[in-house]
Amino acid sequence: MFRNIPVVTKNLLIINFLAFVATWVLQLRGIDLTSLGSLHYFMASDFHLYQFLTYQFLHANLTHIFFNMFALWMFGCVVENVWGANKFLFYYISCGIGNR
Repeated sequence: MFRNIPVVTKNLLIINFLAFVATWVLQLRGIDLTSLGSLHYFMASDFHLYQFLTYQFLHANLTHIFFNMFALWMFGCVVENVWGANKFLFYYISCGIGNR
């Protein structure tokens, strides 16, 4: 099943899943990863530049991550196969940054 998924798409799926699990595990330990990694208003005291990247990998619940990862798998495989790994990764990250 995972052998046919292109490398960037596969790694993005894994990173998103690991970030989702880490959010739950760290929350049990009193660490709010969602608050740290979510994108805050740039004038707020809790705004940091890294949030332009980290917010892209945070998901609110199982439904949210399921449908986002389903879309990433469905479209990411096709786009990465056509464009190549580097262009697809650039597109993925730049769309996430440009979306906010």
